[in-house]
Amino acid sequence: MTGTPGGVLRRAAITARLLTLAKCDTRGAPQGQHQPPVISAFVARKRETITQLAMSTTGLVIILEGAKELTSGAERRVYRSGDIFVLSANEHFDVVNEPDDKTGYYRALFIRFDRAFIIEAARLWPQFVNQETRSTEPRITDDLCSAILHAAQALAHRFPVSRRVVEHRLLEVVLVLAEQGVLSLAPKYIEDSVVAAVRLLVRHRLHLNWTTAAVASEFSMSEATLRRRLRAEGHTFQGLLLDERMKAAFIILKDRDADVADALAATGYHSRAHFSRQFQVRFGATPNEVRLGRGAPSSS
Repeated sequence: MTGTPGGVLRRAAITARLLTLAKCDTRGAPQGQHQPPVISAFVARKRETITQLAMSTTGLVIILEGAKELTSGAERRVYRSGDIFVLSANEHFDVVNEPDDKTGYYRALFIRFDRAFIIEAARLWPQFVNQETRSTEPRITDDLCSAILHAAQALAHRFPVSRRVVEHRLLEVVLVLAEQGVLSLAPKYIEDSVVAAVRLLVRHRLHLNWTTAAVASEFSMSEATLRRRLRAEGHTFQGLLLDERMKAAFIILKDRDADVADALAATGYHSRAHFSRQFQVRFGATPNEVRLGRGAPSSS
C-alpha cells in the first residue's frame, strides 16, 4: 500500500472488511480431527504480554486494531492497524499486544500454514519453489482480502463444503502471498537450510545456554545428524552461535541506550573479559568503543 490519501483510505476499507472475522477471540477454539491451516482471531481488551512465543509453523498476521510489538534478541518491530506480515517457522519472540486507545480493543488475525500445506502449494505452483523473498510484509490488497474472507467462510462450515474446497480456498491465500514475493514454497524433497533454522532458533534466545544436544532436540534429530548437516553447509554450531551473539551485541551497544552489562546479559556471556576478547577479535574495537561511537562502522 502507498502512503497517499487514496492508498490509506483503501487500506482502511480492506481492514474494515476483515474486522468481521475478529468479533470475538477464537485462538483457543477446538480444531477438530482434521487440522488444515486455520484462521484465528486474537481479541483483547487489556494489554497482553507473551514471553518466548515459539512459531511451530509459518503464519500470516494481520493487525486490525491496536498494535503489536515483537522483540527477538536485539531486534524490535512494531505493527499497527492495517499492517500485515509473515512469521516463519522456528522464530521466537517476546510479544506485546496493545489495545487501541480509541476503541479499547486489540484485534488481529492469524492464518497458520502447516508444512504439508506448503508442500501441496509447491506441487501446484513450482514457479514459486525456493524463490527469493523480497519482504516479509505483504501488501494488504483486495485480492488478498477476498481470498482470506472466502477461506474463513469455508472454515466456518456455515454451509456444506468439502475438505477439498476448504483447502482450495486456503491455497488462494498462499498463491497471493507467493505472487507478492513474500512466501517461498518448499517441495517435499528439499529440506530447509539447517544453518538458517539454527540461526532463527538461537537468535531470539541468545541468553540461554545453548548446546548441540538442545538444538538437535528442538529439530527432532540426533546430535550427529545436526553436526553432519551443518558441516555440509560449511558451518559448525559453535561458529553460528558465536556469530549470532556478536551481531546481537554489536546492535545492542551501537543502536540502543545500553551498556556492556546489558549486552552480556542479552547474549548469554558470564565473563566480561571473555566477551570483550571475542568482540574485539570480531570487530576490531572494544565493546566500550562501539558503545561510544568510536568503533567499527558495521556489524557485518
